[in-house]
Amino acid sequence: MTSLKKLTVLKNSSNNFKEVSNSTDHEMSYHNRGFGNSKGAQGNVSNLKASLNALFQSYEKKCKEAEEEQQKLKQPYLTEKKGKTTALNTKFEDLGKLEGQVGVYEERIEKLKQDKINIKRHPENYGVEVDSRASVKFWIGLSLIIPLTLYIFIFYISTSFSGFFRTFDPSTDLFGGMFYPKALSEAWEAGILEFGFIVFIPFVFFGLGYLIHMFQQKSGIMNYFKIGMLFIVTFLFDAILAYLIEEKLYDLNKSLTDPPFSVSYALESPGFWVIIFAGFISYIIWGLVFDFIMHEHADRDKIKIHISSFNKEIQNQQKLIEKLNIQIDAIRNQIHELEVRISELDSIIEGYIFPIKDYQYLASKYFEGWIYYISSNLPIGQEQKNNLLENCHEVYEGHLLDLNISNGTAPNQIFKKSS
Repeated sequence: MTSLKKLTVLKNSSNNFKEVSNSTDHEMSYHNRGFGNSKGAQGNVSNLKASLNALFQSYEKKCKEAEEEQQKLKQPYLTEKKGKTTALNTKFEDLGKLEGQVGVYEERIEKLKQDKINIKRHPENYGVEVDSRASVKFWIGLSLIIPLTLYIFIFYISTSFSGFFRTFDPSTDLFGGMFYPKALSEAWEAGILEFGFIVFIPFVFFGLGYLIHMFQQKSGIMNYFKIGMLFIVTFLFDAILAYLIEEKLYDLNKSLTDPPFSVSYALESPGFWVIIFAGFISYIIWGLVFDFIMHEHADRDKIKIHISSFNKEIQNQQKLIEKLNIQIDAIRNQIHELEVRISELDSIIEGYIFPIKDYQYLASKYFEGWIYYISSNLPIGQEQKNNLLENCHEVYEGHLLDLNISNGTAPNQIFKKSS
């Protein structure tokens, strides 16, 4: 028997073959054929098995040769294949468009990454007006403002403590009056308010430098007036510190005939002006350097802002790519499903359709004729006859099981030759 492989079971009924119609004559023909074969073999079980196989091969051959009927039965699958093929081509077109869009977005990302590099080298090409040496100037200014900051802390902590809280001894000179190493420790011993005063007073002068920078950001006479008032106030504070320190130094060396310390004497004393300018000049320089650093930092920020915008745009493009990739994966799955179904349809079209129910019915008629002879005409004892009939039934059921059609409920079944 030709090697057969089951593919699937058809769920829809189809027209019966002309050669195997269910007419009464045809039924009787198979019944009589079974009766005659049983008579010739005297109901032998082995002969029944061979006869059933021969019956199936003959019926299968008729099914295969009935090309017109096979084409009718396969027409739904041919139509479905045509539709699936059209859908597959459409999906490939959609896939190509989406992959093309992904390629466009990827090119944009690469360009944005290159722009991030190029804007640092040639910012003018991107409409960013910055000093090409802004970064170098920034670091130079930063290297200057750090030691200036430390100097202002040391100077004003020391002079503030010396001017307001310290008692000088006879060995104290001008430098010792300005810079006192024990200012912090003795202020701490004097009390929390004294300590807080000398620790935080340098920030007054840092605030001056910051305000100078902020007022310079805006033009106008009022802003220049504010800057001038800040200089006057801080200069007066420096003058007070210088006056207090110079007075203490004067009193240490004053004789009974010397006049009391006065503003006029302070204005004529070189030490008074040294103390003033040791502080005043330092925070003026600090404020100018701070303004310079902020200006250069602003130039650097222009580039950073553009780079940040490039990064955001890259993220947006990547999100679009992610969304497209989800659609691409879905289409690829649909393509795979269509290809699998088309392959199944090809197998159906290349194979043949076997009418299960028709064969089962005619085979049953053949078997009825076979056992009818045994039951009515075979000259053997009743017990032997019953055993023979039981064995024949087993062979018949085994035949249907071997063909995998014994319990089929669908009217037709698709078969394909094994390779």
